[in-house]
Amino acid sequence: MNLNQYNRNTMPAGQFSDSPELANQVASNPVFSSIAAEVEHERTVQAQRWNYTYVISDTLAGQVAAPFTMTIEQGTDFKCCFLTASAFSYSAGAATTFPIPNSAGSTAWAGRGLSLRITDTRSGRDLTSGFVPFELIGTPGYGLNFQQPFPFRYFFYRNSKIRFDIRNADAAARTHYFAIALNGYKILTPQ
Repeated sequence: MNLNQYNRNTMPAGQFSDSPELANQVASNPVFSSIAAEVEHERTVQAQRWNYTYVISDTLAGQVAAPFTMTIEQGTDFKCCFLTASAFSYSAGAATTFPIPNSAGSTAWAGRGLSLRITDTRSGRDLTSGFVPFELIGTPGYGLNFQQPFPFRYFFYRNSKIRFDIRNADAAARTHYFAIALNGYKILTPQ
């Protein structure tokens, strides 16, 4: 596509028509032509693929195991690149505020009692080796600060259901709040 076609397709009407000299200078500049081609490529790709995050969050009582399901929407497939997660425990008497760990680590993370198993129910594939301690997948090392998301590359088909089986083995039977996010991009593909 040449620059004049690009301008007709992407610029507001009259953008360069008021200044033919400017249009000629721009058209003859290989750097601008390269940038214009790159922008057009990005627009084309973004029409078919864009960043997206699926999130699931809930609470789980102590000494309980339960399944939680995340559904990939009907219209697009989803390529997951990273998984991020966090969890906190709280007592019933202080349910309005969640503890935040301080630099001394005096507030324990809930992940010490949580474990999870991830399954792609469409294919029947287990995506973890049984139940995995939450802190191994949630913020790596489950330290006091968010470090890096966990690399979790997997292609989920539209209408897939992702099952998260979560166990709370907290001996004190405390309720835990958790949140899990799958970060990646939606892909518009023919059905």
